[in-house]
Amino acid sequence: MADQAEKLREMVEKKNKENKKRYRVIAFTSGKGGVGKTNMVANIAYLLSSIGKKVVVFDADLGLANIDILLGLKSKYSLIDVVKSGKKLKEIMIKVNDNFQVIPAGSGIEEIANINEPIFSKIKDELIDITKETDILLIDTGAGISRKVTFFLKSSEEIVVITTPEPTALADAYAMLKITSTNYKKDKVSVFVNMAKNKQEAENTFNNLNKICKKFLNKEFKSSGYALIDKNLPAAVKQQKPIAELYPNSAFTISMKKFINNMFKENIKIRENPIARFFASIFGGG
Repeated sequence: MADQAEKLREMVEKKNKENKKRYRVIAFTSGKGGVGKTNMVANIAYLLSSIGKKVVVFDADLGLANIDILLGLKSKYSLIDVVKSGKKLKEIMIKVNDNFQVIPAGSGIEEIANINEPIFSKIKDELIDITKETDILLIDTGAGISRKVTFFLKSSEEIVVITTPEPTALADAYAMLKITSTNYKKDKVSVFVNMAKNKQEAENTFNNLNKICKKFLNKEFKSSGYALIDKNLPAAVKQQKPIAELYPNSAFTISMKKFINNMFKENIKIRENPIARFFASIFGGG
């Protein structure tokens, strides 16, 4: 009897551990639009799914959503059906592959852009339910600091603020860092520099931003990486495919692999062509 009781206890403990599966919720945001946020999220999700991670991307760019278009997906339903018809998020999810699904928001719809607090709460509860069957939930927020953006930032464990070297993007990134770290008390906030001409420009951009944060916020942030301008990216967008699928050794894809290896402690193999890297560092490209 004692042996049976011990075995039962071990089974219960094992089941409890399985039920407490650790998942991650990461929001990608930016103060300014046009910094390449959605491309980053789509390719990171694709690469994570390729190494066996169960990934869900929630397109939270409400009213201006486009990740389904970027990936060439046909969505029968979207968040508008959750808002107006009472559908659940699981019912509107689109399968990209066996490990990668997207929750489309729908674009150009006023009801989506102006959803109320009860709907936000419903979305949050259903996202929590979805994470029970997911390794990683990536949230692609809209740009700026509207209520529909800040709701998802408040609900995320980790936040990646994306900027480019442009002064306007940097100013808006600083505002976003101030809000997330000071107002929302988030301590897992990092900065990713996109569309840099070369490594030096990326590092200078991050260092200058961090100096401003240290001076005015008394805080310093970690870098989650950088990506150079990549001529292959527009071609992938036109084909509505992840650049990581079409150009697995391009500069942007390599940057996304490095991001994953750093952020998720993975070991995705990276093949860098030293000649291509040299010219990319000078002119940009993949």
